[in-house]
Amino acid sequence: MKYGFLFSIASALLCITAYLHSNFYILCLWPAVSFGVVAAGYLYFGPVVFGKSKTGLLSKFNTIVLLPYLIYAWTAWHLIRLFKREAAYDQLTDKIYIGRRLMNHEVPSFIDHVIDLTCEFSEPRSFREKKYYSYPILDGFIPRSEDLQTWVLEVSRLEGVIYIHCAEGHGRTGLFAAALLIQQGMFNSIEDALEFIKSKRPLVRLGRRQLQVLTETVTATQT
Repeated sequence: MKYGFLFSIASALLCITAYLHSNFYILCLWPAVSFGVVAAGYLYFGPVVFGKSKTGLLSKFNTIVLLPYLIYAWTAWHLIRLFKREAAYDQLTDKIYIGRRLMNHEVPSFIDHVIDLTCEFSEPRSFREKKYYSYPILDGFIPRSEDLQTWVLEVSRLEGVIYIHCAEGHGRTGLFAAALLIQQGMFNSIEDALEFIKSKRPLVRLGRRQLQVLTETVTATQT
């Protein structure tokens, strides 16, 4: 919810700037619309505002509308990728790997299935050429418990090596991986599952609402 309010404030400030300074009208109006649409996604509409298809690509129209926000998101991602000292991905089990969104040249050949949790990025071609599954979740946000249950059940039935990723491989990835490990019977408690995941990828962190939806999902699965 906080992202929705922050992006709403950014959009409002850009609109005010465009109104007060006519010379900057076009320069400010497009970003204002872009951040306003993203704010609407966080506050009401969900990840659909990015127009990401089941094949892993953002629609051209949504990309144009959201380009100012996307430039911000893509730039931040690349800077973090370049300067953060963290492995691109880590192995949880013989069949499950987790990590960040990878570049084409980073995609390992042994991966059979790709679980993409991002909604703000198009998926690299090397991942889309594998068995690809798009379960879009807003960055720093949560899916519905019912959706998470369905997705985890689908993934638990897959044969082969699975790669689960979001942008950085922390929040959304940790949420999904914990639910999957519990669904597969590897752990009985959320605490144990998260402790195990953090032992493999230490920067995994779940927010309060992510923990809440994970608890709801696990409870519904175990009843």
